Amino acid sequence: MALPVTSSPAGSMSKEKEVLNSLFNEEEERFPVVEEKEKEIEKEVQPYIEKIEKEIYLAKPITDDYGQTLVTAPSAQPTQIVLPISEATFLFGLKQKVSESVRWLAEWCRRLIKMFDKQTVFRKEENAAQ
Repeated sequence: MALPVTSSPAGSMSKEKEVLNSLFNEEEERFPVVEEKEKEIEKEVQPYIEKIEKEIYLAKPITDDYGQTLVTAPSAQPTQIVLPISEATFLFGLKQKVSESVRWLAEWCRRLIKMFDKQTVFRKEENAAQ
């Protein structure tokens, strides 16, 4: 059963009443469906109202209290994720037993690689002989 989509709060009440009517159609109690439409703008106010359509530009991304990015500017470049281990450590970790912590770190990195394929890069190996 397709329900009509309306933007007014009265429209949501009519949806609820229609659902209740469909659920309780065998019982005697019925909920009348009353649909209210949006009020038309008065003609004397109409000249002062204009519709503005333009793209919103954000100077910086919007973040929540924990620093997670919620909304970014449309022109923002995708970030690059640097994994906490090198590729050699990753391959070594995948060959270890499940009880080893390096295995779980490698599995977590594998998950990130699957989720963010082209955005992930391995940490560069540090040379011990300097």
